[in-house]
Amino acid sequence: SFNDDILKKIGRIHRSADVYRAIANARQVGFENISIDLIFRLPQQSEADFMDSLKQAIDLDLPHYSTYSLILEKKTIFYNLMRQGKLRLPSQDVEAHMYQNAIDSFQQADLEQYEISNFAKPG
Repeated sequence: SFNDDILKKIGRIHRSADVYRAIANARQVGFENISIDLIFRLPQQSEADFMDSLKQAIDLDLPHYSTYSLILEKKTIFYNLMRQGKLRLPSQDVEAHMYQNAIDSFQQADLEQYEISNFAKPG
């Protein structure tokens, strides 16, 4: 996510500015084959928020992207919070819309889907 509030809520220590800095640093030292992962269906994430993060990621003009729906694994904090009714996640319908929006957005950016969660520039 590029939403600092969501990153903080899910316990990530990085912020969106760190993503930009890391990519700029990687490019500066000669890395060309850079990839970014985006997770959707995060707690309290809206479709609009995911679309904003997706746009920001695509604007980085990277050769590869992966996008995954949050999976709640047993024995994790999120799983335990969900079982206690304390974790508000987007509905399955919203999750499906997020995924379809990702597919559509990547296609519009001329990124080809070659696996369920992976998109890349041709070649």
